Amino acid sequence: MSNEWPPPGHSFFYRMEVQLDGFAPYEMDVSIPSAREEVDIATFRVSRHGGPDEGDAAFRDRLYRILGEIVVAGGHVESAMKRLVLLLKGEQGGFSVVDKTWSDLHKMLLAQSRRSIPQAKELSEILSWGEQHDLKRRRDDVVHSSWWDWDGVGVQRSRFYRKMDGASLIGSFEDLKEDAKLLASYAEKLDRLLGPHWPQARLPRRDTP
Repeated sequence: MSNEWPPPGHSFFYRMEVQLDGFAPYEMDVSIPSAREEVDIATFRVSRHGGPDEGDAAFRDRLYRILGEIVVAGGHVESAMKRLVLLLKGEQGGFSVVDKTWSDLHKMLLAQSRRSIPQAKELSEILSWGEQHDLKRRRDDVVHSSWWDWDGVGVQRSRFYRKMDGASLIGSFEDLKEDAKLLASYAEKLDRLLGPHWPQARLPRRDTP
């Protein structure tokens, strides 16, 4: 991204103030290419005059850490769903047998919850808990968003949905921590249904200092 201001090919720019609920207002300079008639702030490329500073680096450390927790927890959920599908369907082989999306795995588990199997009632309750907490949407809003990873703009991201314009999503670090906590809990609930019927590995205990 060019450090020139306004960028080459941009003949118009202005300064705007942004006020987000729960955050201090901030200002940013916005430039508009002369050839574009319509703009959507959710699609803007964001940078800082002079490049990232120490505050940006500290903000990114904090943001990336919690986003990583959510991505890992979401991966654990999908792995737990795959294990359960394989177990309940009596399939042999690895995860390639159930190389499906979250939505497809959820549908497959719903079908299993309607069978006469010992895990049916608890599986149905766990799947309902996941739906009530909107866990797929929480995961998707992290993984499929473009994050504004700059200090001073709040915890903000742009999300682009199918057949919709971009949306700016405003949250907080507390919201993201809740996402990570719920996703990790969902993975644990699903994995508990495996009982003794799946291989396990445990690292050796280490003495704490």
